[in-house]
Amino acid sequence: MKQNNRSKFRPILGGHRGHLSHIRENTIPNFEEVKKLNLSYIEIDVQLTKDQRAVIYHDTELSEKTDLSGMIREYTGQELRESFEICTLEEAVSWCRENSIGMALEIKLHPRTMWQDREVLAKEICAIIGRYDFYGQCFVFGKDYGMLSMIKNMNSRVYIGLIVPFVPEDPVKLMEKMRAVVYLNYADQLPENLVKELQEAGYWVDGSVVNSKEELRLAQELGVDLIESDHPEYILELLGEKNES
Repeated sequence: MKQNNRSKFRPILGGHRGHLSHIRENTIPNFEEVKKLNLSYIEIDVQLTKDQRAVIYHDTELSEKTDLSGMIREYTGQELRESFEICTLEEAVSWCRENSIGMALEIKLHPRTMWQDREVLAKEICAIIGRYDFYGQCFVFGKDYGMLSMIKNMNSRVYIGLIVPFVPEDPVKLMEKMRAVVYLNYADQLPENLVKELQEAGYWVDGSVVNSKEELRLAQELGVDLIESDHPEYILELLGEKNES
């Protein structure tokens, strides 16, 4: 998964949680809308239910976007399906595989209350990616480096990415140690020389989330490889304007 033909002009664009629309994010109907935009990939979020099913949902707490209260892990998969439309990880991977769309899979865990879920979720992620032979079209990322190491140890074929909310002393050494391929941080937190150093060492840099003309300009000036957007249709328009100029 090395990026050889890098371009500061047009980073690879993905849909953040699918995209923002009247259809709830992180659902197959939302992904169907994204498909029409011909994006390379979608970024989605995974966590575990009470009965240890891997489901796609961004927030650990349900009250903001559903009629339920509490956390995903307090409900079974069936209870969540009966209450509102929820997508399992297996359904999302199957859909992406069938529609030839890549996936950036973010692990959503609340460390204090979900610590015991880590190994179970790691096994589920590895099993589902393996079942659909989805290795080359997917990377798994997050802030829990211990869990990412679990995944890599369980199945070395799974690509991983690191959310790095700080500037490491040696970013290349960090990527090597973690056997990661994608380095992620907000574009305004990425020094240009750090981006260049990582890319010269063969790693991908993700400078998301990009939702405005100013954020896109910065991402392009930095030369990041990947960006996700809540409004990918708007970013596509901006990229089109750039191509015409």
